[in-house]
Amino acid sequence: MKKSCEEQVYFPWEKDLKGLGRDQIKELQLERLQLTCNRAYSRVDFYRKRFDEIGLLPEDIKDLDDLDKFPFTTQEDLANHYPYGMFAVPLKDIVRIKYSRSVGESPIVIGYTKKDVKIWTQLMARLMHSIGIHKRDIVQIAFNYSLFTGAFNFNAGTEEIGATVAPSATVSATIQLKIMQDFRSTVLATTPSFALHILKTMRNQSLDPHLLHLRIGIFGPDFMNSELRKELEDGFGIKAYSIYGVEELVEPGLAGECEYQDGLHIAEDHFYAEIINPATGKLLPPGSPGELVITTLTTEAYPLIRYRTGDITAFSEAPCVCGRKTIRMSPSFRRSDDRITVRGVSIYPQQVERIIREIEPAIVDFRLVVYTTWGLGDRLDLLIVPPADEGLMKGTRGQILERVRSTMRRHLGLGVRVQWTTREILPAEGMLYKTVIN
Repeated sequence: MKKSCEEQVYFPWEKDLKGLGRDQIKELQLERLQLTCNRAYSRVDFYRKRFDEIGLLPEDIKDLDDLDKFPFTTQEDLANHYPYGMFAVPLKDIVRIKYSRSVGESPIVIGYTKKDVKIWTQLMARLMHSIGIHKRDIVQIAFNYSLFTGAFNFNAGTEEIGATVAPSATVSATIQLKIMQDFRSTVLATTPSFALHILKTMRNQSLDPHLLHLRIGIFGPDFMNSELRKELEDGFGIKAYSIYGVEELVEPGLAGECEYQDGLHIAEDHFYAEIINPATGKLLPPGSPGELVITTLTTEAYPLIRYRTGDITAFSEAPCVCGRKTIRMSPSFRRSDDRITVRGVSIYPQQVERIIREIEPAIVDFRLVVYTTWGLGDRLDLLIVPPADEGLMKGTRGQILERVRSTMRRHLGLGVRVQWTTREILPAEGMLYKTVIN
């Protein structure tokens, strides 16, 4: 008896999507979209109310274009249903829970079933295999094994392929280089900014890159511009690839480059992607830059319909030289909101403001200053303005600086340089942050 779409094991990584044309991909997406809408309507109160409010039923979704009738899901929606209000399965079926920061006061909790984790692992294995990583490789994973769950999925994807995992986490660049040499690592997986730091350390130590065995770099969640890609490729003697994910969905695994490095192939068998005008919410045609909107197609625990990612990108539907017919997205270097990224950590100025106000309500104003190298945020300064009457503050300047600094590190997982300043030298009024290019 033929298995239902719910019961099928989704495309294993070895199979890929090379054999599917656009019509076949869309047919598959529609079948899975209808299942997702039914699951969300029957199991998630938030989505049932959304459907009912607009007078739409899941069975009314008869074409992919019909999804445009449905409202967007936002990060605020997810935070407002903290912790388990967006789950579509009982808690007993959840095997992994992920904490994610939000622009609101409440964080976001994402759940995964055993099947969700398996699919995520398959996605990672498929992306890694598509750029030439195989079972003879030794993959050095230099990500922080903390709130960034992508590190664990790099582990799982590597093991799924049959390659060897060398988890080096965030030890110093000197130790990273020693591991590379001694373990004979052939693949480096990390953020582009940390890869650049390792490269600078290698040069400072006059280490010959030919002593390393690296051949591939797979970098995220930040994107590389063309100059940084060339710097890393020439410096390490590797091919450098970008991989993409969304914290509230899969991070990474949603999209990645193939061996031809001409855009990031979206995993369209698991996600339906749209591009909208961030100001109007109207759909935009392929080639037009806009905000990426994602609908999950195979997620059990945490289905999301038309989720606004905040990332600005553009689509290409032209066939890739690799043979895949999947949509490719351009690297996203801009946001539709105030989120900034420093050393792979996402930060919202509103988060920082809440921290400051809780510690010292008398502080008059603040600005964040992001220092970038090769287009990547690699240092964050916080400038704060004291009140005219410092007697209103609940401590000395030094005490307040230390409390802000330690609280920022605890909440953001990132070291921030905090300084007092005057309002006269702050960046322009109305700006929450500014960027300084190193």
